[in-house]
Amino acid sequence: MLSVRQRDILSLIEAEGAQYIEALSERFGLTTQTIRRDINALCDLGYAKRFHGGVDAPVGARNISISARASLNNQAKQRIGRRVAAAIEPGSTVSMGIGSTVRFVAQALRNHERLRVVTNNLDVALILCDAPQIELHMTGGVLRHDDRDVVGTETLQFFKKFYASYAVVGAGALDADKGVLDFSYSEAETTTTLLANARTRLLVADASKWERNASMRVVPFSDIDCLFTDHLPAGPATEALETAKTDVVLCGADKP
Repeated sequence: MLSVRQRDILSLIEAEGAQYIEALSERFGLTTQTIRRDINALCDLGYAKRFHGGVDAPVGARNISISARASLNNQAKQRIGRRVAAAIEPGSTVSMGIGSTVRFVAQALRNHERLRVVTNNLDVALILCDAPQIELHMTGGVLRHDDRDVVGTETLQFFKKFYASYAVVGAGALDADKGVLDFSYSEAETTTTLLANARTRLLVADASKWERNASMRVVPFSDIDCLFTDHLPAGPATEALETAKTDVVLCGADKP
């Protein structure tokens, strides 16, 4: 298990890019030897890679920016957002996590009554901030500029204060054998925390996620109550979800 400081180092790498040992030593008020031990542990686990004098994300761990992701499969994500919003009852507490599809859910929730929303997603907060009937809680944490969210120890601790009626989470990738995957340790840990602190666990992901590669395990499909998606690919995906007893809501094209 990672220490709080090791998780914070990963959050800094995700938010700011490469980190240098001397700067981390000064930031945490610790010796460079202690920081090196933390870095060595992270690298041994595959969460980071060393370079001379510092540490960075491993090769292939970077996701594309949230703005670029939001423009991909835009119509499918809008349909998913509307179907999820229709399933959420007034008076609920909803934890909303990382991802571009989650922001479309927030858009569809704007007219809901008596909701309490807890999120680390800046776009979700901005979408809902002028909906006065929604009680909005924004977590603290380390800002990731390209992803427009916050991660880290503060984020996890804040989510743990609530036991939500629903958790709405996205995914970096989906795999029939491995389940839900993401691109970084902080993303995976944030999603896991939301799911562990909710009664009903909703995954929102368009079909393109089955074609993507991500290296961090989040949860198996058996930990997801319902997947909202546009369609399922041919192959083992359907069998994997049936075996896990995960309900699937297909959000196909709206009828004229």
